[in-house]
Amino acid sequence: MLRSLTLIRGIHISSTNWSSTKAQLLKLRKKTGYPFDSCKKALQLNDNSLEKSEAWLKEEAQRLGWAKANKLANRATAQGVIAFAIDSQKEVATMVEVNCETDFVARNKCFHSVVEVVTSSCLDFAKQQKALENSFSKVNLKSGDLMELSGAEGKSLADHVAVTIGNLGENVTLRRATCLNTRDTGLNIMGLTHPANPTGSQFLSGKYGSLLIYRKQLDSEKINQRSMESSHDEILRQMCQHVIGMNPKSVGVLNIQEPIKSQEVVAAKTFNENDDSSLDNIDDKQSESEFEEDGMLEQAFLLDPSITVGQVATDYGIDILDFVRYECGET
Repeated sequence: MLRSLTLIRGIHISSTNWSSTKAQLLKLRKKTGYPFDSCKKALQLNDNSLEKSEAWLKEEAQRLGWAKANKLANRATAQGVIAFAIDSQKEVATMVEVNCETDFVARNKCFHSVVEVVTSSCLDFAKQQKALENSFSKVNLKSGDLMELSGAEGKSLADHVAVTIGNLGENVTLRRATCLNTRDTGLNIMGLTHPANPTGSQFLSGKYGSLLIYRKQLDSEKINQRSMESSHDEILRQMCQHVIGMNPKSVGVLNIQEPIKSQEVVAAKTFNENDDSSLDNIDDKQSESEFEEDGMLEQAFLLDPSITVGQVATDYGIDILDFVRYECGET
C-alpha cells in the first residue's frame, strides 16, 4: 500500500514538473522564435531559467550564424531591396541597399527585419552628422563601414547579418548607404521607393529608391498659381518618381525657356501618372531613347512631358539642391 502511494505521488510530481517545463518551453519559443528543439535544449542546459536560456539561444545563433556566413561569403548577392527612412522633421534621412541571393528571400520577413535594423542604425548615424555651413551633410557608407555600425542590443550590424544568414541559409550583404542631414539649413528631404513597400513597415523599401533635397521658396510672388492645384508633398513625390524613372545624372541648370526634344517627350509619355507600374520597364524605355540633357532640371517632366522639371520647380516654388538614386543590383 505504501509503495503504491509513493508511486502515485512520484507520477504526480513528474506530471507537475512536465507541465511547468512545457509552459516554459512555449513561453521561450514565443518570445525568441527559435525552434522547439533548440528551446528545449536551452532550458535543459540552464535549469529551466528563461533569462539564461534566451541568452544561450542568442549566443548559439550568433555562433552558428558566423559559421554559416563564412561558408557562404563567396556566393553572389544580386537580389535584395532598397530602403530609406526620414525623420519627422524631414531634415535627416538615409537610404540603404541590402542584398541577398534570391528574390524569394528578398520578400522574407526575417530578411526585412535585418533591413529595418540596418536602416535604423544608418538613420541614427545620419542624426549624429553635422550639416555644413550654408549647406548639408552627405555621407556615403560602403559595405565595410556599414558592418561596423552599432545596431540593436548593442551588437554590430555584422553580427545581425550573421544571425540572419544563419536563419535563412543564404548569403546576405550590406552594399551601401547614404546618410543626409540638413538641420539648421532651411532644407528638407523627400523620398520614394518603387514598388511601394507592402509590409506596413515604417521603413519604405523597394527595388528602386530616391531622396530629394530641396528648399521651399518663401516669396509667394515667385510661386505660380499652379502650386494651388497640388500639395508640395505630392509634387515632391512626383519629382522623386522622376528621378527613379528618368535617371538624371545631375541636378542641372534651371532654364525654363529651353525647348524639349521631341524624342524625350515620346519616351516620357509612356509613363502613367496614376500607375506606379509604369516604372517597371525603366531600363527598356531608357534604352529606346537617349537624352541630350542629363540634368534633372532640363529633362521633360516624367508625368507631364510638355514642361521641364525646372518649370515644375519654378511653378511650385521649389529649389532642388541634390538627389540620391539607388537601383538594386546596379553596377
